[in-house]
This record gives sequence, C-alpha cells and structure tokens, in this order.
Amino acid sequence: MTSIAKLIRPHLANIKSYEPVDPPELLAQRAGIPEDQIIKLNGNENPFGGSAKASEALATMPLHVYPDPLQRRVRQALSDYTGLDVDRIVVGAGSDELIDLLFRLMIAPGDSIIDFEPTFGMYGFGARIADAETKLVQRNELFEIDVADAREAVDSTTKIIFVSSPNNPTGNLVSEEQVRSLLELGPLVVVDEAYFEFWKKRKKREKNKKKK
Repeated sequence: MTSIAKLIRPHLANIKSYEPVDPPELLAQRAGIPEDQIIKLNGNENPFGGSAKASEALATMPLHVYPDPLQRRVRQALSDYTGLDVDRIVVGAGSDELIDLLFRLMIAPGDSIIDFEPTFGMYGFGARIADAETKLVQRNELFEIDVADAREAVDSTTKIIFVSSPNNPTGNLVSEEQVRSLLELGPLVVVDEAYFEFWKKRKKREKNKKKK
C-alpha cells in the first residue's frame, strides 16, 4: 500500500508553514488575563462588532442557492467606492485568496518574488507552495523600502514584487513615486492595501486630536 506521504510533492513535504495568530481566548489563557483585555490589532478586525446593516443583509441572504459567480453587486459597490471600472475589480474570500490566485497565475517552479522584510508572511508562504524563491530586500532603519536594493535583486526569474502599504507590521506607507520606480523594474508590482482604511481612520483621529 502506497504511503500518502510519498504522493506529496517533495518540496511541500516539509514546507515551513504560515503561522497565524491564535484567537483571543487562547492568547488570554496563555497570558493569564481576561479575554476582554486582549486587544488584537493584526487582523484589521472591528472590536465593536459588525454593522447592523451588514447583519440585516446577511439575515435575508438566500443561503440555499449559489451566489452570483461574477459578484456583480459587490464589484459595483467597490467600483463606486474606489472609482475604478467594474471590469478592473476582482473579488476574493479575503486578501489571502487573491494572493494565492496571483501565484497560481504568475509563478512557476524556479521563478522568484521580491519581498520587503519585515512584512506580511503570506507572500513568502505563497512562494514556498509554488516552489519559487523569495528574495528578501531589507527595509531601512525606519522600515521604509529601498528601491535601489530592489533593483539589484531583480533578475530574469523575478515575476512579482510585493509591497504592503500600510506595511504589516510596521505601518509604513509606500509612496506613489516609489511604486512608479518599482514599476520601471519590469516585474508585476502588487501593492497590498488590506490595512488602508484602518490607517486612514487612525490618521483622521490624530488630526482631530491636534485640532482640540
């Protein structure tokens, strides 16, 4: 009888996995404090609960049938919000799925990506699954990206440059000038703005505090 382990692709047999943060109840248990004292910021979650309108919409959703496979309503709503044409918007089950789709579309064994360290671990994990190389370009002492270092790292195998903005976990933004400079290097540039609204609200609060 064939061992299942022998059927696994060799590079995946002992792959370094992505390590997500444990849920609040486990963090509280480990720290020996009540769960309501845990403030979890890394997940870009709303600690005050969901919108009443969202809860109402979910309560009336026809869960017994498949949803629109082209996600027309949500893509239109995102188009209205971002100003982008609907045909330029793709919807996924969270940013992790979209990152995974990019690897499926663009990356083959032997290809490479560029990642600015420290940053979100899912880019490197996606590369490991795809049997690709992750070229780590270190951020400077202020955790800003270095375009010159990225230029030196790019070669014929480089397919994607990943930039998280605001960066997870440092909060740095990437400027339009930096993105344009990265685009000139040739590979696809992915700007991950999963935390953008979170950052924008924080800056608004800081601005209001200064006014007071």
